[in-house]
Amino acid sequence: MELRSRTTAVLAWSMWLVAFGCCAGGLLVTLAIYRPLTVAVLVEGAIYAFFFVLGFATVGLVLALQRPGNPIGWLYGAASLAWAYSIPIQPMIDQLVREHRPLPLVAQLVAATGDLSWAPAIGLGVTLPALLLPNGHLRSRRWRLVAITSVTGLILVMVAGPLSPGPLEEMGIDNPFGLPGAAGTVAAALTIVGVLLHWFSLPPAAMCVVLRFRSSEGVERQQLRWVAAGVAGAVGLMVIGVPSGLGFAPNWISYLVFPALLLPPVAVGVAVLRYRLYDLDRVISRTLTYGLLTVLLGLGYAGAVLGLGRLLPEGSSLVVAAATLAVAALFQPLRRRVQDLVDRRFNRRRYDAVRTVDRFATRLRDQVDLDALHGELLAVVDQTMQPTRVSLWLRHTP
Repeated sequence: MELRSRTTAVLAWSMWLVAFGCCAGGLLVTLAIYRPLTVAVLVEGAIYAFFFVLGFATVGLVLALQRPGNPIGWLYGAASLAWAYSIPIQPMIDQLVREHRPLPLVAQLVAATGDLSWAPAIGLGVTLPALLLPNGHLRSRRWRLVAITSVTGLILVMVAGPLSPGPLEEMGIDNPFGLPGAAGTVAAALTIVGVLLHWFSLPPAAMCVVLRFRSSEGVERQQLRWVAAGVAGAVGLMVIGVPSGLGFAPNWISYLVFPALLLPPVAVGVAVLRYRLYDLDRVISRTLTYGLLTVLLGLGYAGAVLGLGRLLPEGSSLVVAAATLAVAALFQPLRRRVQDLVDRRFNRRRYDAVRTVDRFATRLRDQVDLDALHGELLAVVDQTMQPTRVSLWLRHTP
């Protein structure tokens, strides 16, 4: 048993170290050969490495170490490697393509397969974990078909895709391994079949989570609430980032998409480990509050910039300064109002507790009867804290 646990730990840490090594190698290669090297290039690479690669790798490591019998952690670790393996070579490929220089064989192979690495990453990191939540087992034997469909799709994409003729989307060059004639046509057809199988397996996987939640109870229901909260937070952040992609909001808002993609695996990790489930309502409340606050302040900032831009000369720094000051002044009062609105709808227990304490504080200013005050204070504590037993001790001064 000790040897088995040691082997599990070594394998889990090895997967994480390989993912980290790919990120570190990509950084070193970028610093060495990428030209022109700008801060934007480094920031983009760091965000990708942190949220896609190291995010999935770390969640997978924790789950694999704490729950080695649950395959979800191992799937997340494998998904991180699918995102990571092309990182050390990608800067060299980009530089050679910009300079119109030929690619070495290894670079050609990475370019051909890396263009399709999203398939195993999504299959291993989204579809299969959704089917296995939260205990690592399928809901029933009937769901094997969905799992087989997903695995078959990603295998076809990764095997037939590099052999399909045509341009590589990310590189803008022709596939160096594309087969000519009928063989290439067959490879292209198999790639399309693989993509369709891959995407067709996603809706049933999502439905599996919904059905599990509806039929669950006890601890499993609490675990799936965490999963639902993570997915809801991810969708909310992605929706917030849409105006930026359409040009209606500042560009920095689009970066919310990256943490959005990391929310589901983090929520799954917490759910599987069953850690601090009693704080879920607070997590949902804070997520909704700051999500709505970000939307309102972002839209207000964009509106202020556009409105002041019509009144002040073009390119004036006063526009940005005035909009920033306005948003900063609105932050606290708007946060309180949004928090109150969210608690009233999604965290009613906290909302009622705050209202009860406020009413008691108002009566306390006019209350002089010690016995009545004693009874009201115990009632307030019982309503807001709901302890199993409560008593009040008064200190008598001579």
